[in-house]
Amino acid sequence: MGKFDGILLCTDLDDTLLTTDKRVSDENSKAIEYFKSEGGLFTFATGRVPQGAKLMLNYVHPNAPMVCFNGAAIYDFNDEKLLWASTLDKGALKCVEYMDKMFDFAGIEVCTSDKIYFCKVNQKVREHQVLEDLPDNFLDYHDIKEDWVKVLFMVEENEIQQIRDAIANSPFVNDYEFVQSSPWYYELLPKNASKGEGLMHLADLMNVDRSNTIGIGDNENDLALVKMANVGVAVSNAVDEVKEVADFITVDNNSSAVAAVIYALDDEEIKFE
Repeated sequence: MGKFDGILLCTDLDDTLLTTDKRVSDENSKAIEYFKSEGGLFTFATGRVPQGAKLMLNYVHPNAPMVCFNGAAIYDFNDEKLLWASTLDKGALKCVEYMDKMFDFAGIEVCTSDKIYFCKVNQKVREHQVLEDLPDNFLDYHDIKEDWVKVLFMVEENEIQQIRDAIANSPFVNDYEFVQSSPWYYELLPKNASKGEGLMHLADLMNVDRSNTIGIGDNENDLALVKMANVGVAVSNAVDEVKEVADFITVDNNSSAVAAVIYALDDEEIKFE
């Protein structure tokens, strides 16, 4: 009987598990291996698509499927397939056209279940492609035949508020989920898609009691993850909105935050209610 049997720990990647320079610390790696060896189920909840998230396997191997696309899908690394996904309806095209017409400087990426299409390229789109080592899929969004899982609008940090305000005042604001996932990315997701909902779906798929879930995050797109997990943890570098809903606040992402959570659980400083 392992010390962490039946516990599902789900962490955000960027600025939570990963250091600012996109590494997994040795302390985090060791703690995760210990957690798994004692029966714990460990995985990611990320806005990344599976192809981009696979880079993390160079550092750490989840032993549970991953919540990806900011909660719109669940991906199994072992079988290399989606176990569950929610997709955007055809009306999402109108929303993208609306934003494209309004903001000629915004980069646009469309994610399907197995591809990222670079539909309108700017500096942030180019940086994203390099960061996640993504292939050259350049295509007008009107010509994408597969179902869309999510869309990213990508701008400079000083332009993101314009995107947020435009969505808030658009006719599409109640039809979809919209979330800021970084200082440069604003995302269009299917209605009710969130990392928190993804974690609940994953717990059910794994036959894990929802009361045995831990969610760790930092940004606006982690809000539902931290709120809906039975134990929600914010890293100390998290935005205020995430800290406000967290049950615990731990160290920052450059101080091995996931290890700190695992060892706090080990020492019963973190307990399940």
